[in-house]
Amino acid sequence: MFLVRMVVGLLKGVFVGGAVGFGLVSLGMAVPTTAMAYGAAAVCGVLIALVAGKPVWASDARVEVGMKATVGALMAPALLFALRRFVEIGLPADLLSSLPGLEALKGTSVSLSTFAVTSLAAVTAVISGFFDADNQPTAEDENVGAGKKRIASAGKRVGATGAAEASEEDEVEASRRARR
Repeated sequence: MFLVRMVVGLLKGVFVGGAVGFGLVSLGMAVPTTAMAYGAAAVCGVLIALVAGKPVWASDARVEVGMKATVGALMAPALLFALRRFVEIGLPADLLSSLPGLEALKGTSVSLSTFAVTSLAAVTAVISGFFDADNQPTAEDENVGAGKKRIASAGKRVGATGAAEASEEDEVEASRRARR
């Protein structure tokens, strides 16, 4: 289950980071300036926090999503710095010539860490993989998803009126045990 959540997180990250990178390419910034790249990475970190792990629309998730967004906004530029500093994998020239709008990059050397789509997708995928892998579903979430009914524990009956009726039944059972 852990690996499935991680793979789903990686796919979410590739999609979100790739979409933001594609937006930069569409604006003519296939190889953005340093400040623009780090700003876009911070935006990707915040966006992925909204959907990875416990999503923002889940009940009682606002505080967790806010903390994830803060961590994502700080961690994404740091990961992009590490990617730009240590990874120098060149992209094939025929790939750049086949993509529309990238004719201006034919003579330049573009690497995985400087091209907007690939660098933002890689950074966001790593963050999203951690967020989704860390998200442990609760027992209630699993029961709701499976359509199972919750059963009261320790053999206590809870009637339609709830806790008041249960406490009366507990008192009756305690008095019966005392008589024996």
